[in-house]
Amino acid sequence: MLIYKNRNTFLQKLHPLTGILFLTVYIILFLQINNPIYLFTMLISLLILAYLDGSLKDLFTYGKIILPFALLIVILNPIMVHDGSTVIYEGHINYPVLGPMRITLEAVIYGIFNGIRVMCVTLTFGLGNLIIHPDRAFGFFSKFLKKSSLLMSMTIRLFPTMMTSYENIVNVEKLRGNKMLHKDMKKTIKASGNIVNILFLSSLEDSADMAESMYSRGYGALKKRSSYFHEKFTYRDIAFILIYICIFVYFQYFNFKGFNVLNFYPKVDNPIKALSIEGYILSIMMFVPSLIYWGWKNWK
Repeated sequence: MLIYKNRNTFLQKLHPLTGILFLTVYIILFLQINNPIYLFTMLISLLILAYLDGSLKDLFTYGKIILPFALLIVILNPIMVHDGSTVIYEGHINYPVLGPMRITLEAVIYGIFNGIRVMCVTLTFGLGNLIIHPDRAFGFFSKFLKKSSLLMSMTIRLFPTMMTSYENIVNVEKLRGNKMLHKDMKKTIKASGNIVNILFLSSLEDSADMAESMYSRGYGALKKRSSYFHEKFTYRDIAFILIYICIFVYFQYFNFKGFNVLNFYPKVDNPIKALSIEGYILSIMMFVPSLIYWGWKNWK
């Protein structure tokens, strides 16, 4: 399941602002952290939260979807980037645009690191889709952002909705006896093109249905819109907000003091030697919300 499903869990009961805040902090850290050890530590803290929430299996579905793109980054980076001092392979044929093939260890490692980073960010967005009720989030933010909140809500729903439609189309094609994979590459591309065409037409029909539904309900006709959700902050919301604000502020200090420096070019720095006490503190802080969640599950 790639979309929200009500399971009445701790994370789903959080205020929409709290959920978006802690996911935003995760995304910022995943995008800015340079040490792979810290990156893995933060990823583990995110997976523990998903495990406690009971959404780890659904979260791995997002990982399977983004895995081919991550592998593409791993492959393309050493081919496109020739920087680095440790040469693994050096060819003599001058290829158009790319020039002579030169693959370095640094480019390979940096490609792997960025592939994992892309997976981490995707898993964060996936967890957001699983724990944040889209209507609750839209109802809360529409009071301040108005039309922008609608655009944000539709954008968040776009990826899981299209993937669900894609799976349905593939299953229908299989039931009709049409093969998706052929030995001939041209036939495979043609079959994939048919699926993309159906998906495009289906998306257009869904857009028209959504527009008609919004028009019939009078969306935007009144200056003050009605709301079915009345959100209130609880003690756990306040605790999560304070924790992630502290994490964000501490990370800025961590970054400013130079503890986040790790060079990949011209030679890769040793990530173990780049570890520091400040990094350990940051890593421990990332697991505090999981401890709160664990305590809530065992003491309620």
